[in-house]
Amino acid sequence: MKRPEAAKRQPGRRSAAESRDTRERLLAAAEKHFARYGYSGTSIRDLGSALGIASSSVLYHVGSKRKLYALVLQRISDSLSSVLRHIEDGSGADMMQQFAERLMSWSELHPYYVQIVVHEMMENPDRLGEVHRWLLAGFMQDALGLSARATARQNGNKVDADMVLMLILGAVTNFHISLPTFMALRGTVDRLELKRRFMDTLDQFLGMALSSPRKNIKSGSTIRIRARP
Repeated sequence: MKRPEAAKRQPGRRSAAESRDTRERLLAAAEKHFARYGYSGTSIRDLGSALGIASSSVLYHVGSKRKLYALVLQRISDSLSSVLRHIEDGSGADMMQQFAERLMSWSELHPYYVQIVVHEMMENPDRLGEVHRWLLAGFMQDALGLSARATARQNGNKVDADMVLMLILGAVTNFHISLPTFMALRGTVDRLELKRRFMDTLDQFLGMALSSPRKNIKSGSTIRIRARP
């Protein structure tokens, strides 16, 4: 008995593999556009033009610009989760230095993501009324938990966990965003050397804030600075 022939795909219809490929290419293009222009400066037409497809095809694959942006933010959130995994237990300074180093490595691997996060910080207040769930909130809550555990180990003066986290996030993000301009103005071309000096300086600040014992600067006593090996 003959086996029935597989139903032929109708003209104009795409296979599941083709649809997945288009969706992945669309997400990659969206990451580049959102990184450069932000959410407000990116249109469905722009993304369609980048891929050589109609705007209607873009909407078919992602539904809307808001849903596409949510998919990109979810990718960023999933990627950021690796930054907080397996941080070794130790002093408060050690824990936050590990976090800073991992965040730096993540930023180097995902430059588009860093730019998108910066745009999100700038644009999100204007869209708060439209946002039902901030997709980076999970990472922020976990990072705040790490900072709270690290600062709780501080003897003497209490260090603000929120501000320690904000310092690290802001410093690492600004390093990547401002580095090209800084190198052009400074006349420095050795990117790796600048990164090393930046991380050494950040480690010193964290060491001053979180190493125990921490003495009051106003008393005239010295503060322990933990240099990187």
